Parts: sequence; C-alpha cells; structure tokens
Amino acid sequence: MSFGWHARRVADSRLPLRVRVAALRSCVQLYRPLGFHGTLDRLAWLAGPFQRDEAALLRALAVLEEDRSRWLAELDAYARSRRTGKRCGRRMPREGERNPNDRAYWSV
Repeated sequence: MSFGWHARRVADSRLPLRVRVAALRSCVQLYRPLGFHGTLDRLAWLAGPFQRDEAALLRALAVLEEDRSRWLAELDAYARSRRTGKRCGRRMPREGERNPNDRAYWSV
C-alpha cells in the first residue's frame, strides 16, 4: 500500500486508535529519513504521545506529511538539476552537491 493510503487511515476517526497508530507506523516504514525508530522517536518528541492521544497522532501525521512533501520537492529539484547537468555534459554531480537520495543527507 502507498504512503497516502496509510495516511488516510491515520486520519480516519472511524477506525480504532490502535489501527490508526499502526497505519502511522506503516507511513514511517515507507518514509523514514532517520530510520524507523529514530523517525518514530522524533514524531513522539514533536507531537506528543501519539500512541494514546488522537490529537498527538494527527500532529505526528502532519509533521510526517510536511517533511515528506519537502523531501519530495527536493528530490524533484535534484532530478531537474541532474538532467540539466547531463545535457551540459556533466555526468557526475558537482563537488558538494547534496543528494536527497543519500542517507547522509538527512544527518546534516
């Protein structure tokens, strides 16, 4: 299933809280810039105890979706930059050009 499908389940107030928390964990499984546990810890720190608080769960989802949207925009910009560079004959990224696909990108 996709990130969006799981995110919709997190936001669905008709589902039991434990199912919604599991859906958030599935979102984190698909987008985990700090690793699975690191991302969950960061969400708990920013949003509160989302495992037992519905408002915190929705805040955690909002944080995760905003961060993922920013990352997708950076991926798009990087891809455009690489296509332009390749058309100009630069087959390798420039020195110091940060790649959002690289895990080290997120540790800075």
